[in-house]
Amino acid sequence: MHTPENLIKIKNTISQTGLSRTERMKNMEDSFRIKAPEIIKGKSVLLIDDILTTGATLETCAKELITAGVKQIKGFTLSYTQ
Repeated sequence: MHTPENLIKIKNTISQTGLSRTERMKNMEDSFRIKAPEIIKGKSVLLIDDILTTGATLETCAKELITAGVKQIKGFTLSYTQ
C-alpha cells in the first residue's frame, strides 16, 4: 500500500545548513507525526530524502515509524555531503 501522506511534517523548522549534528537533531525534534499508524504497523517502509548530511531528518522520521510499529525501515538518499 502506497501511503506517502501518512508521515507528515507538523513543525516548521529552520534551515539545517550550517547546523551541527546536535543542532540538527534538536531542530528536527517533534517535527513529524504518523497520521494513521494502523496502516503501517508491521510493514516495511522506504524513507527517501534528497540530501544526507548528518542523517537527522531520516533518524527523526525513523523514530516516528518505529514508534508506530513499522517492522523494517530502509533509507535512500539522492546525494550526500561530507
